[in-house]
Amino acid sequence: MNSIDRLTELFMRFPGIGPKQARRFVYFLLREHSHYKEQLIKALEELKFTGKQCELCFRFFGDKYAQAEDITMCDICRSDARDTTILMIVEKELDMDAIEKTGSYNGLYFILGGLVPPLTEKPSELIRIRELTSRIHASIKDSELKEIIFALPVTDFGDVTTEYIEKTIKQIVGIENITLTKLARGLSSGLELEYVDKNTFDSALLRRN
Repeated sequence: MNSIDRLTELFMRFPGIGPKQARRFVYFLLREHSHYKEQLIKALEELKFTGKQCELCFRFFGDKYAQAEDITMCDICRSDARDTTILMIVEKELDMDAIEKTGSYNGLYFILGGLVPPLTEKPSELIRIRELTSRIHASIKDSELKEIIFALPVTDFGDVTTEYIEKTIKQIVGIENITLTKLARGLSSGLELEYVDKNTFDSALLRRN
């Protein structure tokens, strides 16, 4: 396999990228100036050594502090300015990024890493339910958590996931003192949160129930 085919194959592993789009990326790089390719290689090398996954929310981060061995949390989870009484559950990193861009939410997050399809026999293998329950249990023990917000897609998968999580976490001692809410259905059915605009999210957050 030559270098062009090999790089095409690697690009095809990106989400939503097929053979034609992957080959376009390769040809784009071939046409670009060597300086651009050097910058790309440098950025990938830096990501290799500085990229980490937050031990609390599971967000990937690579800020200037990430190289320190003792830094295990992202800037959001480390911040003293965040409201630690609220935990928002999202499906993926892009959802979290989109919500942060609205500037409307100042609590903490937990990234599930997926959704539960209807009629799934082993949902615990598809999302970070063990890590979530551990996080909630620790927050209750520290008397910090007051509200959990479900910010999942307005789809069948999102609804099934929410129902499964609710059923699971209600077994945690002390959860009865925590308010469980969902973003208001002002969000359009089928909407992916990563595409939500500020006004729509503001309305859904304000009218959560």
